[in-house]
Amino acid sequence: MIKTINGWRAVFALMIVLFHVGMSGLEEMTWAGVSFFFMASGMLLSMKYPFKRLDGNGYKRFVWRHAAKLFPLHWLVLALWLLVMAFAGVLVIKPLALTLNALLLQSWSLVHSIYYSYNHFSWFLSTLLFCYLCYPLLARWFNPLRLRYRAIILIVLAIIEFAVLAATGGDDYYRTALYVFPPMRVVDFMLGMTLADVVTRLRRWSWLSRSENGTDAELLTIALLSATVMTYQDSGWLLPWGDTMIWWLPVAVTLLVCVIYNGHEGFVGKILSSKPMQWLGDISFEIFILQGLALLLYNYLLAPVMAHLGLMALADEVGNDLFAMSGDRLLAICLVLPLDILLAWLINRLFTRPLTRHLW
Repeated sequence: MIKTINGWRAVFALMIVLFHVGMSGLEEMTWAGVSFFFMASGMLLSMKYPFKRLDGNGYKRFVWRHAAKLFPLHWLVLALWLLVMAFAGVLVIKPLALTLNALLLQSWSLVHSIYYSYNHFSWFLSTLLFCYLCYPLLARWFNPLRLRYRAIILIVLAIIEFAVLAATGGDDYYRTALYVFPPMRVVDFMLGMTLADVVTRLRRWSWLSRSENGTDAELLTIALLSATVMTYQDSGWLLPWGDTMIWWLPVAVTLLVCVIYNGHEGFVGKILSSKPMQWLGDISFEIFILQGLALLLYNYLLAPVMAHLGLMALADEVGNDLFAMSGDRLLAICLVLPLDILLAWLINRLFTRPLTRHLW
């Protein structure tokens, strides 16, 4: 395990939760976080499973191993989601949406009420499952290509993605549908796979990976991420691409620095490698998936007991303005994140880890 990547997982997962609760100024970093998760998955899989040959049994073993990471957790969270909604008296069963959701096919629908149905954040699992299904084939046919040929393929895919996004005319409905659409996200995944080969080449430059350069390289990644955020905020022409392409470069540099300086991190890397950050990184997957359940529990169970507005009622009162930092909004921020972390830790300890040991 590369500890700094695990630490960044924790950072981005926490930022995503805080953004969805209503903390202003984190929207851009949540987009960067989603790109980070897909690119990191492609990169780490390429480093761990560099398929040279692929037969039917090997493909089935790989798919089973990685599908087993997604479906049990997804079904558990979906069941808990339905129970809370039923307890609150607001459960509405939509057979098509529920079926696609249970099968992790909802992100293919391009219909907002389906891919964000029930546990909204399970779209990530649906899209990640497609990347897992594609990985053995990509590792067999894409990874062996020379780096320049892979770069050409990625450039062509980027041009196609740019054209498809441009065709939406900035319409939020269609852009959001494409944001979660698996074939669009597999480009991020393929970028990550290519980074694994780039790391191998960069490691030949011994002067680059010297420990005294670690802090400078890590600060460079933070500066690059920050510069991308500020450039996006100040440049209207970047507005249509703020949720996709502009994060490829800063996220790629962040991942490269994490791997190159693994084992001799700088100041930032030592913070990311600390025990608290590693603990959060270990449960970051659950933190991301369970944030919707934490929001439901707060909205329907905690807020009424404390005589405070739930987040959904608050959104109606302030016109769904995420920047309206009322007392209720601040209280939600202070309570939902710890509740989400607690749920993530319990599910990880009592469900994910025992299931992993049982399966493998």
